[in-house]
Amino acid sequence: MDLFSRIAEDKIKEAIKNGEFENLPGLGKPLELKDDLPGMSAEMKMGYRMLKNAGFISDQVDLRKELITLNDLISAATDDEEINSLQEKLTRKQLQFEKVMAQRRKNSNGRFGSYAEKIYGKIK
Repeated sequence: MDLFSRIAEDKIKEAIKNGEFENLPGLGKPLELKDDLPGMSAEMKMGYRMLKNAGFISDQVDLRKELITLNDLISAATDDEEINSLQEKLTRKQLQFEKVMAQRRKNSNGRFGSYAEKIYGKIK
């Protein structure tokens, strides 16, 4: 066990001894862990988390979900006015998505470099 792990363990044991973990909200209840990527391997999930933490996919993923939802709503809609309204929203979201992707391509090298430096610093 390295020095930092030992310090953390000692702090946790001291907090337990002092009763700092008693009467916490949710005590004795199961954790509500949300699986954002069901059916995906743990390695792939970690990769997506790293990309999201680096700022590469947050806007992109949200916009992609909205595009899928709007396409589904359009295919299920029966009213022409509603279809036209949804189609306008879809067009705006598609333009926004293209703008995010262009910005991502423009910034990808600098952003990845700084994130990679942080990761390498933690590994060494």
